[in-house]
Amino acid sequence: MDTMPETTILTHADPDGICAGAVALSRFPGSRVFFTRPTSFYSDLLHTESQRIVITDIALTKQDAPRIVSLLKQKKHDGAEILYFDHHTIPPTVSKTSVKNSLTLYVHSKRASASELIYRHYMTDIPRERVWIAIYGAIGDYADDTPFVMERMMNWDRRALFFEVSAICLGIKNEEFSGYDAKRRMVRTLARGDNPSDIPGLVRSAKNAVNREFELYEIIKDKAQSHGRVAYVKDVPSFGFRGPSALFAATVRDSRLGICAHTRERYVDITMRTRDYSLKLNVLADRAAEKVGGSGGGHAAAAGAKIPKGTFRKFLDELNRQMR
Repeated sequence: MDTMPETTILTHADPDGICAGAVALSRFPGSRVFFTRPTSFYSDLLHTESQRIVITDIALTKQDAPRIVSLLKQKKHDGAEILYFDHHTIPPTVSKTSVKNSLTLYVHSKRASASELIYRHYMTDIPRERVWIAIYGAIGDYADDTPFVMERMMNWDRRALFFEVSAICLGIKNEEFSGYDAKRRMVRTLARGDNPSDIPGLVRSAKNAVNREFELYEIIKDKAQSHGRVAYVKDVPSFGFRGPSALFAATVRDSRLGICAHTRERYVDITMRTRDYSLKLNVLADRAAEKVGGSGGGHAAAAGAKIPKGTFRKFLDELNRQMR
Protein backbone atom coordinates (compact mmCIF):
# COMPACT_ATOMS: atom_id res chain seq x y z
CA MET A 1 0.00 0.00 0.00
CA ASP A 2 1.39 3.44 -0.99
CA THR A 3 2.16 5.81 1.85
CA MET A 4 1.78 9.56 1.73
CA PRO A 5 5.15 11.25 0.99
CA GLU A 6 6.38 13.30 3.92
CA THR A 7 7.36 16.29 1.77
CA THR A 8 6.45 17.37 -1.75
CA ILE A 9 8.21 20.32 -3.39
CA LEU A 10 6.13 22.20 -5.95
CA THR A 11 8.34 24.50 -7.99
CA HIS A 12 8.66 26.25 -11.33
CA ALA A 13 10.75 24.69 -14.11
CA ASP A 14 12.80 27.79 -14.94
CA PRO A 15 16.32 28.41 -13.53
CA ASP A 16 15.05 30.21 -10.41
CA GLY A 17 12.50 27.47 -9.76
CA ILE A 18 15.08 24.74 -10.28
CA CYS A 19 17.48 26.42 -7.86
CA ALA A 20 14.81 27.22 -5.27
CA GLY A 21 13.66 23.62 -5.49
CA ALA A 22 17.23 22.45 -4.95
CA VAL A 23 17.55 24.55 -1.79
CA ALA A 24 14.28 23.06 -0.56
CA LEU A 25 15.53 19.54 -1.32
CA SER A 26 18.79 20.28 0.48
CA ARG A 27 16.74 21.24 3.54
CA PHE A 28 14.27 18.34 3.18
CA PRO A 29 16.23 15.39 1.68
CA GLY A 30 14.16 12.65 0.12
CA SER A 31 11.32 14.97 -0.90
CA ARG A 32 9.27 14.40 -4.00
CA VAL A 33 9.98 17.14 -6.57
CA PHE A 34 7.10 18.18 -8.81
CA PHE A 35 7.22 20.95 -11.42
CA THR A 36 4.17 23.14 -11.88
CA ARG A 37 3.28 26.56 -13.28
CA PRO A 38 0.75 29.28 -12.48
CA THR A 39 -1.88 28.10 -14.97
CA SER A 40 -1.85 24.51 -13.69
CA PHE A 41 -1.02 25.22 -10.05
CA TYR A 42 -4.55 24.75 -8.70
CA SER A 43 -4.94 21.33 -10.32
CA ASP A 44 -1.47 20.18 -9.28
CA LEU A 45 -1.98 21.39 -5.71
CA LEU A 46 -5.39 19.70 -5.56
CA HIS A 47 -3.74 16.34 -6.31
CA THR A 48 -0.80 16.84 -3.93
CA GLU A 49 -1.14 14.80 -0.75
CA SER A 50 1.80 15.21 1.63
CA GLN A 51 2.46 15.92 5.26
CA ARG A 52 4.56 18.91 4.17
CA ILE A 53 4.18 20.92 0.95
CA VAL A 54 6.95 23.33 -0.04
CA ILE A 55 5.95 25.78 -2.80
CA THR A 56 8.59 27.90 -4.51
CA ASP A 57 8.54 30.42 -7.37
CA ILE A 58 4.88 29.94 -8.31
CA ALA A 59 2.76 33.01 -8.99
CA LEU A 60 -0.95 33.15 -8.24
CA THR A 61 -3.04 34.03 -11.27
CA LYS A 62 -5.80 36.59 -10.81
CA GLN A 63 -8.47 34.08 -11.85
CA ASP A 64 -7.30 31.13 -9.73
CA ALA A 65 -6.03 32.95 -6.65
CA PRO A 66 -9.27 32.84 -4.58
CA ARG A 67 -9.80 29.11 -5.00
CA ILE A 68 -6.10 28.40 -4.48
CA VAL A 69 -6.21 30.28 -1.18
CA SER A 70 -9.30 28.27 -0.18
CA LEU A 71 -7.56 25.02 -1.12
CA LEU A 72 -4.42 25.95 0.80
CA LYS A 73 -6.55 26.80 3.83
CA GLN A 74 -8.31 23.42 3.60
CA LYS A 75 -5.05 21.50 3.32
CA LYS A 76 -3.65 23.39 6.28
CA HIS A 77 -6.83 22.63 8.25
CA ASP A 78 -6.43 18.94 7.38
CA GLY A 79 -2.98 18.95 9.00
CA ALA A 80 -0.55 19.65 6.16
CA GLU A 81 2.40 21.95 6.80
CA ILE A 82 2.50 24.37 3.87
CA LEU A 83 5.59 26.51 3.26
CA TYR A 84 5.47 29.09 0.46
CA PHE A 85 8.44 31.09 -0.90
CA ASP A 86 7.64 33.50 -3.71
CA HIS A 87 8.46 36.88 -5.25
CA HIS A 88 5.60 37.52 -7.68
CA THR A 89 3.00 40.25 -7.38
CA ILE A 90 -0.02 39.22 -5.32
CA PRO A 91 -3.11 39.58 -7.55
CA PRO A 92 -5.86 41.98 -6.50
CA THR A 93 -8.39 39.14 -6.19
CA VAL A 94 -6.82 38.13 -2.86
CA SER A 95 -5.08 39.99 -0.04
CA LYS A 96 -1.62 39.23 1.29
CA THR A 97 -3.24 38.61 4.69
CA SER A 98 -5.59 35.97 3.25
CA VAL A 99 -2.70 34.23 1.51
CA LYS A 100 -0.56 34.32 4.64
CA ASN A 101 -3.39 32.99 6.83
CA SER A 102 -3.87 30.00 4.53
CA LEU A 103 -0.26 28.88 5.04
CA THR A 104 2.02 27.61 7.76
CA LEU A 105 4.80 29.87 6.50
CA TYR A 106 4.76 32.58 3.85
CA VAL A 107 8.02 34.23 2.77
CA HIS A 108 7.32 36.82 0.12
CA SER A 109 9.22 39.73 -1.39
CA LYS A 110 9.16 41.22 -4.87
CA ARG A 111 12.73 42.45 -4.39
CA ALA A 112 14.52 39.07 -4.49
CA SER A 113 14.49 35.77 -6.34
CA ALA A 114 12.70 32.76 -4.88
CA SER A 115 16.09 31.06 -4.61
CA GLU A 116 17.41 33.85 -2.42
CA LEU A 117 14.28 33.91 -0.26
CA ILE A 118 14.29 30.21 0.54
CA TYR A 119 18.07 30.09 1.02
CA ARG A 120 17.99 32.99 3.47
CA HIS A 121 15.27 31.25 5.46
CA TYR A 122 17.15 27.95 5.72
CA MET A 123 20.77 29.13 5.51
CA THR A 124 21.60 28.00 9.06
CA ASP A 125 20.16 24.53 8.39
CA ILE A 126 22.08 23.63 5.23
CA PRO A 127 25.75 23.73 4.14
CA ARG A 128 27.11 27.23 3.61
CA GLU A 129 28.10 26.41 0.04
CA ARG A 130 24.44 26.01 -0.94
CA VAL A 131 24.54 29.80 -1.26
CA TRP A 132 25.87 29.08 -4.74
CA ILE A 133 22.43 27.72 -5.63
CA ALA A 134 20.81 30.93 -4.41
CA ILE A 135 23.23 32.95 -6.54
CA TYR A 136 22.58 30.78 -9.61
CA GLY A 137 18.83 31.25 -9.23
CA ALA A 138 19.13 34.98 -8.67
CA ILE A 139 21.30 35.49 -11.75
CA GLY A 140 19.02 33.24 -13.78
CA ASP A 141 16.02 35.40 -12.83
CA TYR A 142 17.81 38.76 -13.33
CA ALA A 143 17.55 39.36 -9.58
CA ASP A 144 21.24 39.36 -8.62
CA ASP A 145 21.33 43.07 -7.73
CA THR A 146 20.04 42.58 -4.17
CA PRO A 147 22.33 43.49 -1.25
CA PHE A 148 22.34 39.87 -0.07
CA VAL A 149 23.44 38.40 -3.40
CA MET A 150 25.95 41.14 -4.22
CA GLU A 151 27.61 40.72 -0.82
CA ARG A 152 27.83 36.91 -1.18
CA MET A 153 29.23 37.17 -4.70
CA MET A 154 32.23 38.98 -3.22
CA ASN A 155 33.19 35.72 -1.47
CA TRP A 156 33.50 33.63 -4.63
CA ASP A 157 34.97 33.83 -8.13
CA ARG A 158 32.09 35.38 -10.05
CA ARG A 159 33.45 34.04 -13.34
CA ALA A 160 32.97 30.50 -12.07
CA LEU A 161 29.52 31.36 -10.77
CA PHE A 162 28.45 32.82 -14.12
CA PHE A 163 29.84 29.78 -15.93
CA GLU A 164 27.76 27.44 -13.77
CA VAL A 165 24.56 29.46 -14.00
CA SER A 166 25.01 29.70 -17.77
CA ALA A 167 25.13 25.91 -17.88
CA ILE A 168 21.70 25.85 -16.23
CA CYS A 169 20.04 28.71 -18.08
CA LEU A 170 21.26 27.73 -21.53
CA GLY A 171 21.48 23.98 -21.04
CA ILE A 172 17.77 23.55 -20.32
CA LYS A 173 16.86 25.22 -23.60
CA ASN A 174 17.75 22.10 -25.56
CA GLU A 175 15.50 19.05 -25.72
CA GLU A 176 17.89 16.80 -23.81
CA PHE A 177 17.44 18.86 -20.62
CA SER A 178 14.10 20.58 -21.18
CA GLY A 179 11.97 17.75 -19.77
CA TYR A 180 10.91 17.47 -16.16
CA ASP A 181 12.88 14.27 -15.49
CA ALA A 182 16.12 15.94 -16.59
CA LYS A 183 15.32 19.00 -14.49
CA ARG A 184 14.62 16.78 -11.47
CA ARG A 185 18.10 15.29 -11.89
CA MET A 186 19.43 18.84 -11.95
CA VAL A 187 17.62 19.67 -8.70
CA ARG A 188 19.06 16.58 -7.03
CA THR A 189 22.57 17.35 -8.30
CA LEU A 190 22.49 20.86 -6.88
CA ALA A 191 20.90 19.76 -3.62
CA ARG A 192 23.72 17.36 -2.84
CA GLY A 193 26.35 20.04 -3.48
CA ASP A 194 27.56 19.19 -6.98
CA ASN A 195 27.87 21.80 -9.71
CA PRO A 196 25.63 22.08 -12.80
CA SER A 197 28.68 21.45 -15.00
CA ASP A 198 29.04 18.05 -13.30
CA ILE A 199 25.87 16.87 -15.05
CA PRO A 200 26.99 14.88 -18.12
CA GLY A 201 26.14 16.70 -21.33
CA LEU A 202 24.80 19.91 -19.78
CA VAL A 203 27.72 22.15 -20.80
CA ARG A 204 27.60 20.75 -24.33
CA SER A 205 23.86 21.46 -24.40
CA ALA A 206 24.51 25.03 -23.24
CA LYS A 207 27.03 25.59 -26.01
CA ASN A 208 24.57 24.25 -28.58
CA ALA A 209 21.97 26.65 -27.20
CA VAL A 210 24.32 29.60 -27.72
CA ASN A 211 24.84 28.59 -31.33
CA ARG A 212 21.09 28.31 -31.90
CA GLU A 213 20.46 31.67 -30.25
CA PHE A 214 22.73 33.37 -32.79
CA GLU A 215 20.88 31.55 -35.57
CA LEU A 216 17.61 32.72 -34.04
CA TYR A 217 18.72 36.34 -34.11
CA GLU A 218 19.11 36.16 -37.88
CA ILE A 219 15.58 34.74 -38.21
CA ILE A 220 14.08 37.40 -35.97
CA LYS A 221 15.96 40.16 -37.83
CA ASP A 222 14.18 39.06 -41.00
CA LYS A 223 10.72 38.34 -39.54
CA ALA A 224 10.11 40.94 -36.82
CA GLN A 225 7.33 43.50 -37.37
CA SER A 226 6.12 46.60 -35.56
CA HIS A 227 2.67 47.62 -34.41
CA GLY A 228 2.92 51.08 -32.97
CA ARG A 229 5.48 50.95 -30.16
CA VAL A 230 5.43 47.17 -29.94
CA ALA A 231 7.70 44.86 -31.94
CA TYR A 232 6.67 41.26 -32.44
CA VAL A 233 7.29 37.97 -34.14
CA LYS A 234 4.49 35.49 -34.58
CA ASP A 235 4.66 31.76 -35.21
CA VAL A 236 8.34 31.67 -36.11
CA PRO A 237 10.70 28.87 -35.04
CA SER A 238 12.02 29.91 -31.63
CA PHE A 239 13.81 26.66 -30.66
CA GLY A 240 12.35 27.12 -27.18
CA PHE A 241 13.96 30.58 -26.89
CA ARG A 242 10.78 32.59 -26.56
CA GLY A 243 12.31 35.16 -24.21
CA PRO A 244 15.28 35.92 -26.49
CA SER A 245 12.92 35.95 -29.48
CA ALA A 246 10.84 38.68 -27.85
CA LEU A 247 13.93 40.66 -26.87
CA PHE A 248 15.49 40.30 -30.33
CA ALA A 249 12.24 41.60 -31.87
CA ALA A 250 12.49 44.73 -29.74
CA THR A 251 16.18 45.07 -30.58
CA VAL A 252 15.95 44.79 -34.36
CA ARG A 253 12.87 47.06 -34.54
CA ASP A 254 14.28 49.55 -32.02
CA SER A 255 11.20 49.21 -29.81
CA ARG A 256 10.74 49.41 -26.06
CA LEU A 257 8.65 46.25 -25.95
CA GLY A 258 9.10 42.97 -27.80
CA ILE A 259 6.71 40.03 -28.15
CA CYS A 260 7.08 36.45 -29.26
CA ALA A 261 3.65 34.96 -30.04
CA HIS A 262 2.73 31.36 -30.81
CA THR A 263 -0.73 30.34 -32.00
CA ARG A 264 -2.14 27.24 -30.31
CA GLU A 265 -5.40 25.43 -31.07
CA ARG A 266 -7.59 27.75 -28.98
CA TYR A 267 -5.34 30.56 -27.77
CA VAL A 268 -2.22 32.61 -28.47
CA ASP A 269 0.74 32.15 -26.13
CA ILE A 270 2.52 35.46 -25.54
CA THR A 271 6.05 36.07 -24.21
CA MET A 272 7.07 39.68 -23.50
CA ARG A 273 10.48 41.28 -22.93
CA THR A 274 11.65 44.88 -22.76
CA ARG A 275 14.76 46.99 -23.25
CA ASP A 276 13.23 49.72 -21.10
CA TYR A 277 13.07 48.71 -17.45
CA SER A 278 10.77 51.62 -16.63
CA LEU A 279 8.01 49.53 -18.23
CA LYS A 280 6.20 47.13 -15.90
CA LEU A 281 5.51 44.24 -18.22
CA ASN A 282 3.56 42.23 -15.65
CA VAL A 283 1.09 45.11 -15.31
CA LEU A 284 0.90 45.65 -19.08
CA ALA A 285 0.39 41.94 -19.75
CA ASP A 286 -2.34 41.65 -17.13
CA ARG A 287 -4.28 44.73 -18.26
CA ALA A 288 -4.01 44.11 -22.00
CA ALA A 289 -4.85 40.40 -21.73
CA GLU A 290 -7.85 41.08 -19.50
CA LYS A 291 -9.23 43.49 -22.11
CA VAL A 292 -9.36 40.68 -24.69
CA GLY A 293 -10.58 37.94 -22.36
CA GLY A 294 -7.21 36.43 -21.52
CA SER A 295 -4.81 36.43 -18.60
CA GLY A 296 -1.29 37.69 -18.11
CA GLY A 297 1.39 38.45 -15.55
CA GLY A 298 4.95 37.66 -14.53
CA HIS A 299 7.75 40.04 -13.64
CA ALA A 300 8.33 43.70 -14.43
CA ALA A 301 10.95 42.93 -17.09
CA ALA A 302 9.76 39.48 -18.19
CA ALA A 303 6.09 38.65 -18.54
CA GLY A 304 3.66 36.58 -20.54
CA ALA A 305 0.02 36.15 -21.41
CA LYS A 306 -2.50 33.73 -22.81
CA ILE A 307 -5.15 35.35 -25.01
CA PRO A 308 -8.04 33.94 -27.07
CA LYS A 309 -7.32 33.11 -30.66
CA GLY A 310 -8.23 35.98 -32.96
CA THR A 311 -7.53 38.74 -30.43
CA PHE A 312 -3.83 39.32 -31.08
CA ARG A 313 -4.28 42.61 -32.95
CA LYS A 314 -6.57 43.97 -30.23
CA PHE A 315 -4.02 42.87 -27.65
CA LEU A 316 -1.32 44.89 -29.43
CA ASP A 317 -3.65 47.88 -29.65
CA GLU A 318 -4.27 47.71 -25.91
CA LEU A 319 -0.54 47.45 -25.14
CA ASN A 320 0.10 50.57 -27.17
CA ARG A 321 -2.72 52.38 -25.38
CA GLN A 322 -1.34 51.33 -21.98
CA MET A 323 2.16 52.52 -22.89
CA ARG A 324 1.08 56.11 -23.60
